[in-house]
Amino acid sequence: ENMRDKHDTYMIVVGALLYLAACTRPDIAYAVSILARFVSNPALVHYQAMQRLLVYVRDSAHLSLVYRPDDSGFVAYSDASWDSKFSTSGGMFFLYGCLVAWYSRLQKSVSHSSAEAEFIGASAAAREGMFHRDVLSDLGSLPQGPTTLYLDSKSAIDLCFDAVAFKKTKHVLRDAEFLRDVVAMGSLIHKNM
Repeated sequence: ENMRDKHDTYMIVVGALLYLAACTRPDIAYAVSILARFVSNPALVHYQAMQRLLVYVRDSAHLSLVYRPDDSGFVAYSDASWDSKFSTSGGMFFLYGCLVAWYSRLQKSVSHSSAEAEFIGASAAAREGMFHRDVLSDLGSLPQGPTTLYLDSKSAIDLCFDAVAFKKTKHVLRDAEFLRDVVAMGSLIHKNM
């Protein structure tokens, strides 16, 4: 049996996994996004990776997210990888300790350094976080104080606060201005992971 015979099965299963990742399983979001890149022409290695992911989903079906309200308010986490032409950004958003939104997606531009990839990822998380803050405000449920954004890149953190650092990074100026604006407004603060 060749991959041509397995192509339809691959497309159907990856589609179902995308739905699962978007609705209830943030733990598989990155793996499914990688599998989805090859849906038009999967190789045997992609089909085998899909099968391994299905085994993981089956074996971890008894696990669940536990929601324990705490006093942390609205918290965001951002990370990025710089391992291919287009970096991957990811973000998670917690409201009083409960995971309420997440994403894993390719960045739209080529990053020239890991610092740039992390900074663009932080800016994307800030935009998403500001959207969620607006929704929470409209619902009358916005926690007091700024949103904490956890980053693991010292370079990205430095770019958030130091205008002098931009002399070498003029190509990320638009994201820099946005991120500095939300930090200056007091809507967002950062913390190291």
